[in-house]
This record gives sequence, C-alpha cells and structure tokens, in this order.
Amino acid sequence: MLGQPLSADELQLREDTPEQYVVVKGDTLWDISGKFLKSPWRWPEIWGLNKEAIKDPHWIYPGDLIILDRSGSQPRLSLVKGDKHGMSTVKLSPYTREEKIGDGPIQTIPISAIHSFLSQPRVVSAGALDGAPFILGTNEDRVVLGRGDNAFATGGPAGVQRWNILRPGKQLKDPETGEVLGHEVEYVGDARTLSEGAPQKIRITQSSMEVLAKDKLLPAVDTSTFEYAPRAPDNQITGRIISAYGGVSDSGRYQTVVLNRGSNHGLAPGHVLAIHHTGNTVKLSKDELDKMTWLSSRQGNIPGGGAWLYTDVRCLKDKSKITYDQTADLKSLTRVGCFEQDDSKVKLPDARTGLVMVYRVYDKVSYALVMQSDGPVYLLDTVKNP
Repeated sequence: MLGQPLSADELQLREDTPEQYVVVKGDTLWDISGKFLKSPWRWPEIWGLNKEAIKDPHWIYPGDLIILDRSGSQPRLSLVKGDKHGMSTVKLSPYTREEKIGDGPIQTIPISAIHSFLSQPRVVSAGALDGAPFILGTNEDRVVLGRGDNAFATGGPAGVQRWNILRPGKQLKDPETGEVLGHEVEYVGDARTLSEGAPQKIRITQSSMEVLAKDKLLPAVDTSTFEYAPRAPDNQITGRIISAYGGVSDSGRYQTVVLNRGSNHGLAPGHVLAIHHTGNTVKLSKDELDKMTWLSSRQGNIPGGGAWLYTDVRCLKDKSKITYDQTADLKSLTRVGCFEQDDSKVKLPDARTGLVMVYRVYDKVSYALVMQSDGPVYLLDTVKNP
C-alpha cells in the first residue's frame, strides 16, 4: 500500500545509484536498498510504505524491475513485475501477485545467517527456566541420550506436546546496572510428549548434542520466518552489545550479537541501529600536552580577569570560533574527548563502525545481525539510532 513518507528528512541517494535494477535470485531487501540509498534502513521511505506494508515486505521477486523516479521532491521507486509474457506495471502491494517468478520472493536479510536463532532458542528471559520441567532419565540408567530415545521428565503444563531441550548457560547482565536480563542457553534438541503425568514420558525427536539428565524443557515455539523491512526505530534507543554468538569478543558481517535492549525499550524486528566503538584513551607526555592546550598565568586586561585558556584548533568543533572571552563555554567549543585541564590523557573520539538489524526480540534483550562493519565489532560497543 502506498502512503505518506515516514520522514521529512531528505533521502540521500548513492552517487552510483542506478536508474533501474532487475532483481536476481539471491538478492535481499537490504542489498537492493543499499544499491539506491546511502542509508539502507530508510527503504520504506523511498517506497512510501505505510506501517502495515513494512511488516510484510515479501512482494519483490527475481525478475522484477525496480525503477528510480527523481521527478518529485523526494526520490521514489516503482516496481514493474516481470513474467514470461513480458513486463507489466502494477500497483505496488505486498499482498497480491498474479504469478511468481523464480524461487519465491526475496528475503529481507540472508535467512541462512539467522535460521538457527529463529528456530532454536539461544536466549531466554530471566526466570524463564525457573520451575521448568527437566529430564529425569530412563529406567535403563543411561547417562547419555539421543534422537529416538525415550525418557522421563518432570511434569509440565497440560496440553504441551512439543518441547525444546535446553541447557542453561551464562547470565546476561546489563553492563551499566548489573540487572540480570536473561540467560544464554545451549540448544540441545527437541522432544515430544508420549504420555502426560508427573513424571511425563517423552521421546527425543532431534538432538544436536548428547542429552543429559537435568536438561530443561521449554514449550517449542516456531519462529523460523522473518518478515520485516529494515527501518529506523520510532523512538530513541541507546544500548550495548553484551554477547556474541559463539562467545567471541568481536564480530563481523552476518554474525549475531545480543543487545541489552528489547521490546520493553521499543525495539522491534527490522529496526536498524548504528554501532559505535568507544575511542581509546591516550596518555601524553608534558611536551605533547603543551601542544594540545596550555594555561597562561597572564591576567592582562581580559574582561572578567582570570587566566587565558588556549585550545589547539584541532580540538575545536567545526565552525567554532577561537576566542579569549572568559565567558565563552569552552565545553561547547571543544570536541568531546579532547584534553581537559590538569589531565594527562586524551580520549579519542568514538567511531561509528557499522550497522545491525534486530531480528528477534525479547522483553529486555534482542538478537541483531551485523549488516555492515568497517572493522571488528566488540562486546560493549554502543548501539543507537542511525
């Protein structure tokens, strides 16, 4: 459905933006957005999509032709459907298509990179495992179980037939408050109930590792699809990367990270956030400090008296004037992180290093996929609105 632009800001096209593009198998919504826009998350605006259309972006197929229209105040894209009888222009709608081309609609992002995170739990909310059923064992006193084995487990909610088998991992804590936001879990396998009771009898239908006594059971939830277009959050978000899949300390493109923000903070699938790495702190010698800033004891006839404070031009913000006016607010003139009086260290500026897209959201944490990175993405890097 066509609607009003979602932002009054001017859309910035890439310098090498094509006038038209034919969709090919393997393209993603993010890839195509990046061919036209400097800011791929503003995809809904160049199409003029309303919020309902954003939730179902699967209306572009291999063989479709995308045409750039520069005639209006804002650039717009139009879609020409491709079929075996040639091309025909149709009204843009995510809900209808007369004939599919290729192997189905394009994906928002590479599903292969996130499929296991959508279909298999990796994080559970704080308290989710408290009181959850767990595997007791077998009458054969077997220590290790696997696919096809029957076992007994403590009783669970009536009517639940399908289970995920999980093994508790480390706590996920907010790096600023220390609050426990959730727990990482190892996905062990799947099971189904053969007979309810206390204990209940189950059969292990899938296992990715050995199933052990005390492994937890949670009702299985199928969330193996991702149907949201990239877009900026509706409200201001600032958070941190608190974990990375596999336990590594830095991540690259198409790797999953865990954020300390979730639905309680306004995050939703499809939201794009910019990654910022905190600048390093550099210790300087006295001579090096003197080159950055120095304090003179001269009083002179400066209005208001007091010492002259000089700041190196490299520390000034863009378009800030160099002044000796004692009433000037030097903090407003100098760049964040530049040398402060009586300090022997200089904090380098924070650097924007990439983009992540949120694809699975819990109350207080979220999974996000690294979509762009100019270098390593580290634990505790900040994420905020792009």
